[in-house]
Amino acid sequence: MKILLVVSRYPWPVRRGDQMRAGQALAALTPEHEVTLLAPRARREEPVPPVPLAGSESYRPSPLPLRLAAVAGAALTGAPFQQGLFASRDLARRLRRLAAGVDLVILQLSRLAPFADAAGNRPLLVDLIDSLALNLETRAARDRWWLRAALRSEARRLAMAEDRLAQRAARTVVVAARDRAAILGRRPELADRVAVLPLAVAERAVTATSRATRSDRPRAVFTGNLGYFPNRDAVRWLLDVIWPALRRARPELELVVAGDRPGSALRAAARAAGATLVAAPASLAELLAGATVALAPLRCGSGVPVKILEAWAAGVPVVGSPWAAEGLAGEAGDSAGPALAVASTPEE
Repeated sequence: MKILLVVSRYPWPVRRGDQMRAGQALAALTPEHEVTLLAPRARREEPVPPVPLAGSESYRPSPLPLRLAAVAGAALTGAPFQQGLFASRDLARRLRRLAAGVDLVILQLSRLAPFADAAGNRPLLVDLIDSLALNLETRAARDRWWLRAALRSEARRLAMAEDRLAQRAARTVVVAARDRAAILGRRPELADRVAVLPLAVAERAVTATSRATRSDRPRAVFTGNLGYFPNRDAVRWLLDVIWPALRRARPELELVVAGDRPGSALRAAARAAGATLVAAPASLAELLAGATVALAPLRCGSGVPVKILEAWAAGVPVVGSPWAAEGLAGEAGDSAGPALAVASTPEE
């Protein structure tokens, strides 16, 4: 089968969940199918794709003034504002041309919804990954009060975009049951066309080098994209409320917060709390190998908490919130991986 995968971010190097998803899709499909990747042109030199693609094409986002105009236009049309940020006439043109020569088009994320019609009459599979509408709706309950109305408005716009895509597509997939439930709560008639296709992280062997990173003291670790609001919210709750109580109970405990894009406020909060912040760790596997326990005190967001999968892959048990546990395909404490202890309160 000839397949065209259309993404909004080049899949490598993997720094975000959508890149992980795209890379796993390509690795799964290329052994048996001819797959072409259509991705945005990178601002820096792109790594060579680690899978044997039939073809790879890049597209140019529209110039910034045109994208800002598209964002303004969304206010009139009811489209999500973030779709305007990904406006690209070049993508529509290339997708229309490439789709004519394939058997299936896979479109990733609801932000690319405006380009669904460019697939023409080809079968369309939409990989939402997670429900961005659910993400922003839960974020609105935690973010600053003056942003909440705007976040809820964008969540409603995203919900309509997700619904339209699911109705247009032959099949829609998401990574977690809660994202599917969010869509079917609005469109129950789509139950047979929306499915869960989980993410996976390969188990990593603990090497001698990894063992050398272990501290003589017990160490708790929080990992993730620190520019992503659900992670920022979780880390601030951890540093401000949970960590002081932990340190009083276990003075010997160390706390490491690691990930890309930490802001200056988060850096300052980590210093004030006596935690170690590792920005853009060179090897997440090595860092996790030195952990006693991983923490996932998430209170909002959507999809699968990849931080838990990464910890399990490194053989590290996790203490997570009910919201983090809800994003997993299995039950808490599933025998498929190390234990997940669910804690609802800072005291727990």
